[in-house]
Amino acid sequence: MRWILTCLQSMAYLEIADACVHYPVRTAWGASDRVVSAVDGVSLALEKGEVLGLVGESGCGKSSLSRAIMQLQPFTSGSMRLDGEDLSALPPRELRRRRVDFQMVFQDPYASLNPRFSIYSTLVEALSRRSPLPRGEREEAVAELMTRVGLRPDQMFKYPHEFSGGQRQRVAIARAIAPRPKLLLADEPVSALDVSVRSQILNLLLDLRRDLGLTMLFISHDLGVVYHVSDRIAVMRAGRIVEQGTADEVFFHPQHEYTKRLLDAVPSL
Repeated sequence: MRWILTCLQSMAYLEIADACVHYPVRTAWGASDRVVSAVDGVSLALEKGEVLGLVGESGCGKSSLSRAIMQLQPFTSGSMRLDGEDLSALPPRELRRRRVDFQMVFQDPYASLNPRFSIYSTLVEALSRRSPLPRGEREEAVAELMTRVGLRPDQMFKYPHEFSGGQRQRVAIARAIAPRPKLLLADEPVSALDVSVRSQILNLLLDLRRDLGLTMLFISHDLGVVYHVSDRIAVMRAGRIVEQGTADEVFFHPQHEYTKRLLDAVPSL
């Protein structure tokens, strides 16, 4: 059985093993020896083309884990391999080269977009990350990208403040997929949006997953939303994974008491 599990893990596109993220506790007199364990021994694996939903209440460590996966902050301990390569061991120049393969959609679309950049400038910069884009092809490439996420190409020279929240999140998604990544991390991508546009953004992500062959880690505190988009679900509490399984197993046959409480909090009509 151990040999079988090892073979399955070796097939994973993203593999996280015993990951920990600790923050030092600072007092009025400076740093102390105490730490806060935001992520404590998390192990996850995603196969190519899979959507794994990571669900848990606010403050359980979901965002800390996603930022560490994106190498925006270091793991305190543990390892992460993307397509067999240990990203945490790469020097900065090599990490920048590999970063086009994994991109992130943040929770607040307005805060994640540069207000000084037009949508055109934002997307051209993202499109050029994988390879330089000839000047004569830039406008056409931006138009194609905007159409893919449900925006009108004639809006490309507008600025983020001229768009609604849902439109800004579409721009953020367009920026994330522009360098043609293989892994997409979506950290609470609909929690800041009106209920009326949440399903549109979720369906857009699912369409992109199908059309582009994306592997996706979808993070949310809403188990109902996670069930809608995920193949498998991992439930996180206080920095640890307390339950994992297929979406149907976790949603309809929860084993952990915490998962049952999350299901009780899902609104139903």
